[in-house]
Amino acid sequence: MLESTRTFDALCCSFDSSPFGGKETNSFGIPVKPEGDLFVPPLLLAKEPQEDPHVTMISARGAAGKSKAATELASCLNVPLWRLDLDKAVSGTSLEYMLSQYLGSHDVTKKIDQARSPIVIIDSLDEARARVSSVSWIEFIESLGPLAKHGLRYILLGRERTLEEVWAMLYDLDLSVYWWEISHFAPEQCVEYVDGLVKKRDPGANCATDEYENARNAIIEALRSSAEGAYAETFVGYPPVLDAVAAMLIKNANFLTIRQRFESEGSQAEGRIELLEDILNKLLARDQEKIKDVAKGLGIDPSASYTPREQIEWICHLLENADPPGLSYISTVGVRQRYVEQIEPFARDHTFCSDGKWASPIFEAYVASIEFDCATFSPERMIEIGHKSGFLLDFAGGKGDLLVTESQFAALHASIIASEWAKSMTSISVNQTSGDSYEGTFVIRRGDERARVTSFDLIPDEDGVLQLVGPLAELSVRSRNTVTVPGRPQGTVLGPDLFIHASTVRFEGEALEFARRREVDAPGATEPSVVIEAREALKLPPMSTQLPPESEFELRVPKAIKFGYPWYNYKTELVDKESPNKKVVRLLNKLMNLTRNHGHPGERGTFIKRFEGRQPFQPEQFNAALRTLVEMNVVRVDDNMVFLRDEWEAHRYSGKSLTGQRRLEDVMDAWGPVIVAIEESIRGK
Repeated sequence: MLESTRTFDALCCSFDSSPFGGKETNSFGIPVKPEGDLFVPPLLLAKEPQEDPHVTMISARGAAGKSKAATELASCLNVPLWRLDLDKAVSGTSLEYMLSQYLGSHDVTKKIDQARSPIVIIDSLDEARARVSSVSWIEFIESLGPLAKHGLRYILLGRERTLEEVWAMLYDLDLSVYWWEISHFAPEQCVEYVDGLVKKRDPGANCATDEYENARNAIIEALRSSAEGAYAETFVGYPPVLDAVAAMLIKNANFLTIRQRFESEGSQAEGRIELLEDILNKLLARDQEKIKDVAKGLGIDPSASYTPREQIEWICHLLENADPPGLSYISTVGVRQRYVEQIEPFARDHTFCSDGKWASPIFEAYVASIEFDCATFSPERMIEIGHKSGFLLDFAGGKGDLLVTESQFAALHASIIASEWAKSMTSISVNQTSGDSYEGTFVIRRGDERARVTSFDLIPDEDGVLQLVGPLAELSVRSRNTVTVPGRPQGTVLGPDLFIHASTVRFEGEALEFARRREVDAPGATEPSVVIEAREALKLPPMSTQLPPESEFELRVPKAIKFGYPWYNYKTELVDKESPNKKVVRLLNKLMNLTRNHGHPGERGTFIKRFEGRQPFQPEQFNAALRTLVEMNVVRVDDNMVFLRDEWEAHRYSGKSLTGQRRLEDVMDAWGPVIVAIEESIRGK
């Protein structure tokens, strides 16, 4: 029987491999672990079990330790690790070329045949996917097939979204896959990670005293009690969260005060992000306390010097090349100079810093959220921070409703995608309200936890045009104006799950590419992965190197708009004016297409905002229709989601009217009264 969970050590032991040595390069070879490097083996969850796989995939959300796991695996198995982040040339010939250099032979196939169960570990697939063209990417993944047939086995590491696309391509290559996910540290591993990090940052620390252990356990338990249900362990066991715990315990921490403070706070069960922010604020307050004597010695008011605000300015100056703090509270030039001389070395050793870099994505995201409306971080840098973890959205979203620019929206969008993990659901919606104003929501739901919702107002940079500069996945956009998607150097990748409705849609650049997704888990759930609706004009690039199936992509435009190759096969007619009956049918079709299990047992569901954004009615009419569906017990609404009730599963049909699948007319006895009731509810709205 295949396992649902596995320890990291058990995973290492599961591979029937022998040493696979060769001539190493910077990006390809058996890694030597740095002296004193901290690695705590994570817990692994099985996503796609498979006996004797050609490929083992390991996914994780941002900052969960994929690269450390890759290094540890390669070192443990004594096999080469290929770091794609260090190798700019990724294409159909790259694998064979790297192996020929590594093995010292142009006959790679012969060498593989002679080896016993050889393995190559490939890390940083996300970086490679973003950097190379779709042609190179497809050819690269396809190049895994021939050598796999000769016995070469692969271990691939990346984020879930990237590996899902890889999984689909490997399926086409007839390669079997065992997919694992790095979930989180179990409670005993949390302790091991925190203690190891404390000793690494503070070699003189004694982690065996009762005072230290009580303080450590109080912080961890406070964080655990602030989270919700099953997500508590996943939240507490996330490495960046534990980075903040370790930081509280490093260098002259008052363990008794920490214990008393967090035992009290833990009993209040604050929100997890609020408590985390409180921990980070206390770290800044502690560092201010440390320079009290320096300030007094210079005749400066200790309460005015090295404040949390000033610390953030110092950190951004040292790590992000921002302007140094103004220090206007120090009136004498000579005193100011002496203060800078004494404080700057201290700032370089700040809790948030390590070896001239950010010590953790959590500190980076926290500071970026504080500087969110400033020019400290460039738009590109803010988007980069968003890609690293979900904490930029967590911290920025906790400040109430947001007013964001196009680039800020892109950064938050990247952050919600970075926070995805097994059995999580995300939805991003943007709807034009009036003039050039847009309202939107970010929604994420992890497992059975309540959805976390962040609302925002979006102000475009240019009148009459909304520009989408960030990810083009899990996104619904409705605009009465123009939506523009700038070209990307290696092709603009659309999806999965992209919907754009606008007067005019313009895709710039040379090519459109499409992220592949696996088969959906609900019969009849046939909503295309990418849908573009343009009422007046649609501009498309001249080509695509990776055309999707016609069922996965639709261009909905008026009949008068014509397309050339390769886009004409994807055109469907967009009807401007429909009868109420046809609109109701379209609404029910969307309900059929969008509701899915998402890997969970029980009723199929979808986010209400996603449902609303992809059906034909205005908000007031939609709300009336939804109330009718609830009153007739067709659906239930719970926590920003709408679920098709189990008793209506018997009447489920294909909203796309595909050949061989049940159609609406086949179950009209059940749905007819529902259609009539919805028509009555929207009349006059």
